Amino acid sequence: MNNKTVAKRYAQALLQIAQERNSLDLFEKEINDCLASISADEHLKHIWFSERITPGDKKEVIKGLFQKKVSVIIINFLMVLVDKNREEYLPDIFKEYKRLADITRNIVDAEVRSAVQLTDKDFNELQGKLSAMTGKNVRLQVKIDPNLIGGLVVKIGDKVIDGSVVKRLAIMKKKLKDIQFSKIGVRD
Repeated sequence: MNNKTVAKRYAQALLQIAQERNSLDLFEKEINDCLASISADEHLKHIWFSERITPGDKKEVIKGLFQKKVSVIIINFLMVLVDKNREEYLPDIFKEYKRLADITRNIVDAEVRSAVQLTDKDFNELQGKLSAMTGKNVRLQVKIDPNLIGGLVVKIGDKVIDGSVVKRLAIMKKKLKDIQFSKIGVRD
């Protein structure tokens, strides 16, 4: 099985449990915290990913570190990953879990490139318009791009809405090239 297939199966199972317990946000936060702890500590990272350390020893370390920090479900989930030798898939599982949780919450991400920093009012208006357009709750990620000169470029999934000055100038240039000069009174 490839990484995506494994990640999807485990993420779907965890999501189902989270929905049953009304714990989508809690599980997302707890897995994120576990991943952050593993990534931040080289010794813990070695223990988590090493094939030489026995599953029993890994489980003891995980229980000792996370038992008072995360729910029993997440501890058990980590134990299943260890038992099935799937530790390496945890980052991919988390990524897929977040994606599925966002679908469940009706959330879509939108990347916005702007020439200048958006005011809170502009941010909220844009978010409202995009939510109305998509029928989803839009989570905006704004990046400043001075190359745009002005305007915005919005990317939601595969869709790109280019309202930048650069794009408008390119359209105007193309239209000017396409105009037949005889129609505007210019003769050869």
